[in-house]
Amino acid sequence: MIRLLRNLALDNDASKSNIINPKRSSENTLFEETSYKAIKIAQRSKWTLIGLIASVAIVGLGFLIYNQAMTSKNQKLSKEYSLIEEVFNKESLDYQKKLELFKGNAPKDFSPDYTKSMEQFSQFSKKYDSEAIGWQAAIKAASYYISKGLNDKAKEILEPIVVNTGKYPILQVQIRTTLSGIYASEKNEKKALDELKIVEEIPQNPLPNHARLLRAQILFLSGNKEEALKVLNQIISSSDSNSNSASQASDIQQQAKIWLNYLES
Repeated sequence: MIRLLRNLALDNDASKSNIINPKRSSENTLFEETSYKAIKIAQRSKWTLIGLIASVAIVGLGFLIYNQAMTSKNQKLSKEYSLIEEVFNKESLDYQKKLELFKGNAPKDFSPDYTKSMEQFSQFSKKYDSEAIGWQAAIKAASYYISKGLNDKAKEILEPIVVNTGKYPILQVQIRTTLSGIYASEKNEKKALDELKIVEEIPQNPLPNHARLLRAQILFLSGNKEEALKVLNQIISSSDSNSNSASQASDIQQQAKIWLNYLES
């Protein structure tokens, strides 16, 4: 799981060591499991990660703009993008060849090295930051940098996109949510909360409670437990009426209940 937020200290109260018993089953959703992971970390080592929810923010985001990018009238941009894709594919192939040499015993930290292609995607996105195909490159590069803990590089790529994607609410929601996690990792809680406030107020936001949950986590870790509890209760008592996915809305409420249980114990 990508770690977007730096760790903030929690009270090492031994009484909290058995607050929850996160039994994992096939019925556990991604949202529930990320909550379990975060709280287990808090119980075990006095630290918690609130970036777990933001970590999935830009997963799949590229698919929302890929078709628009690839069907662009500007064939020059598409060709330039395709050349970078070739570099990316070569890096993937090199990884697969090396992986086969381990014969199933690869080191746990062994992963693809996309340094060259991601640097090219990054430069491409900055050059064409007002084009859909540029956003596609930015999403791809930012996702990689976040996975490597290079949040500064991800932020440098994502921030320009926000300015140019005002007409695309889903892009705004997901990118601003991700940036909020990065700002919080820099201990800039105000900027993080400001981004989430914008996200919550976007009319076309399908899951406003997603942003509220991250806001509650940031408030708690910045010392404002009382306000965090209010937000969690708001999530539980409300519903994402605009949501196109009732199951996702329910999952977020379940995650809020898990956090509420932890904070009140």
